[in-house]
Amino acid sequence: MKHKLNIILSLIVGLGIFGFFLYHVGVGSVFSIFLNIRPIYLGLYFVFTTLTFFPTAWRWGIILKAYGKRVPLRFLMKYTIAGYSISYLTPSAKVGGEPLRAYMLSKERGVDIKLASSSVIIEKFVELAGSAIFGVVGLVLFFSLPGVSLWLKLILGIALTIAFLLLIIVYHRSVTGKGSFSSLFLTFRLDRIAKWKSFVKVIRDVETHMKDFFVKQKKAFMLSFFTYLIYAVLVVFEYKFLLLGLGFNESIRTVILALIVAGFAGFIPVPASLGFLEAGQSTLFSAIKGAGSIGFALSLLVRLRALIFVALGFSFITYFSGKYAGNKIPFVGKKKKCSVKKGKG
Repeated sequence: MKHKLNIILSLIVGLGIFGFFLYHVGVGSVFSIFLNIRPIYLGLYFVFTTLTFFPTAWRWGIILKAYGKRVPLRFLMKYTIAGYSISYLTPSAKVGGEPLRAYMLSKERGVDIKLASSSVIIEKFVELAGSAIFGVVGLVLFFSLPGVSLWLKLILGIALTIAFLLLIIVYHRSVTGKGSFSSLFLTFRLDRIAKWKSFVKVIRDVETHMKDFFVKQKKAFMLSFFTYLIYAVLVVFEYKFLLLGLGFNESIRTVILALIVAGFAGFIPVPASLGFLEAGQSTLFSAIKGAGSIGFALSLLVRLRALIFVALGFSFITYFSGKYAGNKIPFVGKKKKCSVKKGKG
């Protein structure tokens, strides 16, 4: 009940911010932008936005291959989109759909749930590490903007520094075998809760898989980072064509800044970043172009794109639920032997 209340309150706050910025930039200004839409560029935008799911699925496949599990890309794409649809609608900083991805992989492709969970966590770690590096580039550009307050720049800089430190800690504790998740589990004494007591062993098994990958599969680890570079290039083209579709030929600097703003908004614990995405983009384009309506219009089209993939993701989930109705998530069960293949990426 408390969780539902928090979601409702966050949605109310998001709607309030959404309404404020819509009033601030002007409904008429936003509407006039949509009157000048260029369909050909929007078509290219939807092509590139679809392609952005490919590097994630490919990266996941590389990680699974390191464990000797070959899963066709089409299945990984399906699970990735399904996970995205859950993450988008929950206030969980882009990680709400990861358990579903692991479960779908386990049920449909017969991958041990602990190994499936490990592969998803590693994939997400690489994504977050790549996002942090990309964020540094954006932060440097952000500091060059004259119309943004110093306090906001410092807040973003501190947030990025904390994110880097957390990633370094998780990586270090993983390769040294100390584990981050099990340590937190024990620190907060969650193992004393009867229903969660058995999870300690499961978490440690997952951490063992992570250590094996980071230590024994450095080639696959680096290749997985390469897939993030491909993703970064695709999203730059994605936003470039989106702005061209709205009738604005913006520089790469502006495109990267818009991506960084969207990235930060995605980590705010509000479903779909409601209100915060609009606020961030409107503020950015107000500082750069003196027209916050551009950012607001961009946000609305980004939401339209998201809802299309959310609908697609839920169609996958609905089919999966009907196929495996009545099954329990097998987080705890008979342990299967899964080891990393040495020397192969």
